[in-house]
Amino acid sequence: MDSTLLIAGGTVISTSGMSADTGVLVRGSRIVGTGPTRDMLMRSPDSIMDARGAFVAPGFIDIHIHGAAGSDTMDATPSALARMAEFVSSHGVTGFLPTVMSSPIEQMLAATRAAAQAARVDAQPHNACSRHGRTQAGAQILGINVEGPFLNPEFKGAQPEEGIASPDPAILKRILEAGGGHVRVMTIAPEMPGAVDIVRELAAQGVLASVGHSGASYDDIQSAIEAGLRHVTHTYNGMRGLHHRQPGVVGAALVHSELTCEVIADGIHVHPAAVKLVARAKGLGGTVLMTDAMRAAGLPDGHYELGGQHVIVTSGAARLDTGVLAGSTLTADAAVRNMVEFAGIPLYAAISMASSTPARLIGLSGRKGRIEPEMDADIVLLDAETLQVRATLVMGEAVYERKQDNRDRSVDR
Repeated sequence: MDSTLLIAGGTVISTSGMSADTGVLVRGSRIVGTGPTRDMLMRSPDSIMDARGAFVAPGFIDIHIHGAAGSDTMDATPSALARMAEFVSSHGVTGFLPTVMSSPIEQMLAATRAAAQAARVDAQPHNACSRHGRTQAGAQILGINVEGPFLNPEFKGAQPEEGIASPDPAILKRILEAGGGHVRVMTIAPEMPGAVDIVRELAAQGVLASVGHSGASYDDIQSAIEAGLRHVTHTYNGMRGLHHRQPGVVGAALVHSELTCEVIADGIHVHPAAVKLVARAKGLGGTVLMTDAMRAAGLPDGHYELGGQHVIVTSGAARLDTGVLAGSTLTADAAVRNMVEFAGIPLYAAISMASSTPARLIGLSGRKGRIEPEMDADIVLLDAETLQVRATLVMGEAVYERKQDNRDRSVDR
């Protein structure tokens, strides 16, 4: 029988608030109980993790991340994905979608296949082998995000133009087949000829169709919503902006309740006031914190690569030689801290934007994104004063712990 772990004495964060001096009891890979710490101690756990002075929150789910720690999804190797998984877990991420960017189709297919294979391994039943079926430390790969290739070249941003293609059902079929059922999100410019049919097919396949790198009009977005469009890729960036006579993609994103909105809360891609506007317009259920991070995340300023393009990182801002922003160096925990500051919202709301909301969007709300009995034990401990990550648990396993030891049997029984 699996051993039990009690995360004791912390303030547990839910989608509606916080509960102080609360224990979270974990058996194997699942949460089996929550309640006052004293009551949980009566259940005689096998071990205790001292969470006093910490917020105990559902692990973050980053649904849009290209790379980190020197690696990129487009490297298309198990080692690159493993390095990304290990790095992001140190910033509170328990699950993520490696994001494939627009590239020549064979490169996209290779990256998609590599990510699909990693997702298959991470999806194995928890009793299949050691570490609850997982072969590596770090965050789980929960699926794949494909950003392209059916984009508008006029709004390409840092997407290589040679990788952008006209909407083509045959190309879509090849990408989805390479994903083996693990493609969760795809970005498309719905104004391109034939794009609405692609949106309709994505919706039929259970893939979240997202507008991005798009010059669509407000009416274009309305038509795409009717076909199944449900999401907005890095709101404001790489799209037609808001004008009072031409609301464009941004205007449609803010007013249509059918659409959830990603936002890069780094203070570089989006002004803090514009971040606040998204949070107010969409709420915690309609706003998604993600990073759009590239391989320089976690590394010093310097020279890097994205999609075969030279990138210069200065003061944390990643740009192509043309000056165009090229992904970010943002981490998920920093995004949460920034959202609290920029939008003036409660911590629990910002954490929901990084956990329960993305879990719902990718069809995993029944297992992930909340600290409740029967949910996967994907948990992050945040220092109550600094909101820095103290520990990260994935499927009940501590995959990251800050240098001090959080396990403390001195908690009063």
